[in-house]
Amino acid sequence: MPEKFDINALMEFNNNKVTDHNRQPLSVTVERIESPKRMANGTRRKYVVADKRTFSTSWNELPSSATYTVDGFWGGEELENFYNNNAGEFTLKLTYGDKTQKSFRVMFTSFRKTLSKRGLYDFWELNIEMEEV
Repeated sequence: MPEKFDINALMEFNNNKVTDHNRQPLSVTVERIESPKRMANGTRRKYVVADKRTFSTSWNELPSSATYTVDGFWGGEELENFYNNNAGEFTLKLTYGDKTQKSFRVMFTSFRKTLSKRGLYDFWELNIEMEEV
């Protein structure tokens, strides 16, 4: 069994820590929802309704189970089970390097899994995307 490291996970889904084992950078894209209008005098105004974020990341050679991840946090099977059992919104909590945390209400918009290696335990290529509600 691999040695576990005492670290904080970057992401938590409903207070369940998600592994950082071979995780690629977390991409955060902001979409501004706005209502622009041209005024009678020719000037332009806009009303910003909200900024909504899209979070996406992937894992290369992600162990199939938390048992085999370096940090002991959720592996591929746990992530897939969470995805299959949570069609609606859930809480994404991010922990930054300075230990500050921020929570977002999100929904999955994409979940792609590829079995890359088989053996004593499987390795997956996993891509997820979540959008703020």
